[in-house]
This record gives sequence, C-alpha cells and structure tokens, in this order.
Amino acid sequence: MKLVVGLGNIGDSYAKTRHNAGFIILDGYVAEKGLVFNYSKYCKGEVAATQDCVFLKPSTYMNLSGGAVKSAKDFFGVQLEDILIVADDVESPFGAFKLKKEGGAKGHNGLRSIEASLGTKAYARLWIGISRDNRVPLDQYVLAPFKAEELEKLKEEEDKIYQVIDEWILGVTNV
Repeated sequence: MKLVVGLGNIGDSYAKTRHNAGFIILDGYVAEKGLVFNYSKYCKGEVAATQDCVFLKPSTYMNLSGGAVKSAKDFFGVQLEDILIVADDVESPFGAFKLKKEGGAKGHNGLRSIEASLGTKAYARLWIGISRDNRVPLDQYVLAPFKAEELEKLKEEEDKIYQVIDEWILGVTNV
C-alpha cells in the first residue's frame, strides 16, 4: 500500500493560497482518477483510496500534519518507503517540481512535523515550486492567494505532475 499526502491548511480562507499547493495538486489528481475524498477520524483527515494507494489531506493545520501522516501510515500499514508528501517549495521557481527520495524539510513546518512524528526524513517528497518574493515576509507570502497567472501556470504543469505521481505509485521512477 502506498500513501500520497498533499499538504495544506484547512478552511476556505486558505483554499487558494500558495501554501496549499499540495492540497490543490492532490485534489486535481484524485478528481482525475474519479475518486472522492471522505473524512476519516482514524487518519485525521480526508481520505480517498484505490486498492494500491491511499490519498490523504490532513485536517490538522499545516504545522501539525505529522500526526495525520503517522495515523494514516499506522492505520493502513504503510511502510516509510511507500510514503510520498506533496508540498510547496519556496526555494524553487514557480511551477517547477522535483521528486526526491528523502531529504530535509527546507524550513517547511509541515515537513518538520512529519519528520518529528515519523522519527525520520526517509520518505519521498514531491516539491511544487511556488517561488518567493523577498519583499514580503515569508509567512505572508505563502499564506497569500495565488495570483491568476500563477494558478494558470500551475494548471499548465498539472499533467506532468500527475504523471510523476503515477510513476511513483507504480514504482517506475528513478528515486
């Protein structure tokens, strides 16, 4: 069993913010597969599933995502190497994406929470570049809504990002 987690903050006020890139990507991916998210108290979040993969959007806030990831991992018996976290990345150009086998949190509090809950950095992550505007404090930047042209750019990259997720689930990636 695989576990793909999109990171974001719950609530309408956060729905289209840069920090919710993980939720936005996972929402689109799950919809394209004809699946529907439903709340699971056991996983502390919204879950959709196939026979081979569980998709999770934690209902904790971003900085507490680790508890939901650990709960889903334990509930479904997922191994560490079968976890993929989809998260925003301020260090990468907007619209760029990169699959990594493991690594650091890059200052991302959601990833820090996951590392603390799992006790390791040994899980895959798919970084979605949201760039950064150094004229704006980081917390304000990531919690600001996407500009219309940014959402368009993200939409243009969706198919490629979905293909990376498909390949990771099938185990045919180079990471």
